[in-house]
Amino acid sequence: MRKIKGLNVLYPGKKLTIAIDIDGTVADCSEIDFSKANKNPYELMKARPIKGALEAVKKLYKQGNTVVFHSSRNYGSKEVTRRWLKKHGFPFHYIKMEKFVAHVYIDDRAINGCNWKRVMKAINNPNIPGRIARSRGMV
Repeated sequence: MRKIKGLNVLYPGKKLTIAIDIDGTVADCSEIDFSKANKNPYELMKARPIKGALEAVKKLYKQGNTVVFHSSRNYGSKEVTRRWLKKHGFPFHYIKMEKFVAHVYIDDRAINGCNWKRVMKAINNPNIPGRIARSRGMV
């Protein structure tokens, strides 16, 4: 398995905490009615994984990084979120329902989380992550 080169330049020899947003990044919520989901969190179980997300998250996890999913969903949906991640096979260490400090943030509003090939290419490029980190507030 290829190591993540770009992040090794930023953090040589260090295992990283990688924060991954859920909605729009690993879960396609385009057909979710969030007004219904706020009343019944199990509506969120209808979301489908975004193409490439599972493989990329598995790679980040297997490389020894701490994978933490985070969401701005309401705290009452934490258990449903955990079930959705398990159902679709996403490995993780923690789920946070708020923002927290991490080395890297993968979010559909920072790096286009819907395009996991692009995310992994940016992470693996030793010349790009530092620039992304500074311009997008990722680290």
